[in-house]
Amino acid sequence: MDTPPGAPPSARERLRRGLRRGRHTCWVLFRVTVPTFVVMDLLGRLGAIEAIGRVCAPVMSLFRLPGEAAIVVLLAFLVNVYSAAAALGSLGATVGQVMTLGLMIGMAHALVVETIVLKTAGARAGRLLLYRLAMSVLVGWAASRLFIDVRR
Repeated sequence: MDTPPGAPPSARERLRRGLRRGRHTCWVLFRVTVPTFVVMDLLGRLGAIEAIGRVCAPVMSLFRLPGEAAIVVLLAFLVNVYSAAAALGSLGATVGQVMTLGLMIGMAHALVVETIVLKTAGARAGRLLLYRLAMSVLVGWAASRLFIDVRR
């Protein structure tokens, strides 16, 4: 039975469209997260994550985070949230660390792409980039004081 033009789609059509869109979204996420997990595992086996952690530990200690968390922050800032989430999943962070990182990432993520978009839209992209980074640092510092227990 055909629906007249302008009529809302049937429940069956909405379900079919939703499943198709969901399958596409899963495929996109799969293409990002699985390679990130593989690379993180490989870096861990090679000792690179520990080396990065040692180098980044002084900066990340400001947020009461292990040095390895710098990988998550850099992936979020430079690539996207999904690759950062995949890397975070492989680090075995505590709830407080995940909360702190999530808030930092929420303030500043995909900086390269979004700064280009803002500039194209006519916004003061440089100023907004600095604002996002400053807010990420400020919120990360405050969240670490609220959510991460230093007695552990």
